Amino acid sequence: MNQTTSSAILLCLALTVAGYARDQKAIDPESSSEKSSPPPQGTPSAQLSNSESPAENLDFTVSKHVHEVNLILSVTDSRGRFVDNLTADDFRLLDNHKSPQRLTYFQARTNLPLRVILAIDVSSSIRDRLRFEQQAASIFLKNTLRGETDEAAIVTFGSTVQEKTAGMTGDVGALDAAIHAVQAGGETAMYDAIVTSSGKLHENRRKSAVRPVIILITDGVDTASKMTLKAAEEAAIRSEAAIFALDANSVYETDPKGRLILEKLTRETGGFVLPGRENSDLKGAFRTIEKILRSQYALGYPPPDLELDGSFRSIEVTSIRRGLRVHLRNGYYAPVR
Repeated sequence: MNQTTSSAILLCLALTVAGYARDQKAIDPESSSEKSSPPPQGTPSAQLSNSESPAENLDFTVSKHVHEVNLILSVTDSRGRFVDNLTADDFRLLDNHKSPQRLTYFQARTNLPLRVILAIDVSSSIRDRLRFEQQAASIFLKNTLRGETDEAAIVTFGSTVQEKTAGMTGDVGALDAAIHAVQAGGETAMYDAIVTSSGKLHENRRKSAVRPVIILITDGVDTASKMTLKAAEEAAIRSEAAIFALDANSVYETDPKGRLILEKLTRETGGFVLPGRENSDLKGAFRTIEKILRSQYALGYPPPDLELDGSFRSIEVTSIRRGLRVHLRNGYYAPVR
């Protein structure tokens, strides 16, 4: 074999080895240059895999995007039990009667920050029960709020609405003090309280996706508001708040008028009416709300064919699993150009 032939063979061998090494690097999952990078913290992936299990998706934060709809859902079965193990594939979503092209995120057992307004009826009719309401509300906030992420505020309504905290706070001690400083007296301005509470929540949710909640402790009979039921409903929808109502009607009232009002408010905002008639009911009702908040779903999507005209757009979400009921707000108002 002459020197020219030997050199040619050595060059071929060198090229073959280099090509093999390059190919192995391309398929090697441990290759540092080819590893997939996780999405930046705080930025949800553009489209979650439909096969992704709910539990794989718990620890992320969600930034609000322009013209993105953020929804909070609760799901119950035929026996009223809360279901928290569904995937995106288990839901059908219609926005203004059309299906969105994609979801920007989906999260089961969501950990999105809570923003809670506790709105307490302090009219003369509940004077005898106020102490029990204060105790139950205080325990609920201590058990529910996560100091690093969640915030709450206390609002009371008698003849007028009063904000008992300077703003939203995660300081449970300050919230507890505000609750126990409440005194009863006057009439019932419930609609005004909902409008005030919704306004506080609307301001608070501008920059990031959160879970806004209004908890009403009342019999639902408004006697003093300047605002109307329609105005209260619209304000709650604009704030994206779910209303939970603790029905404080007397146990001796066989046909409570306020119950229908509370059912309407909660149904249209994705909340629930819970019994608060007896002192023993209150702690149980707050425990149920705590359970609901731990089993909610969060999702976001770009709305189809959005017109920036301020019009109301309906939202419908159903489950493809039989016997399940999805609870959510009934729509939202489109932004204005």
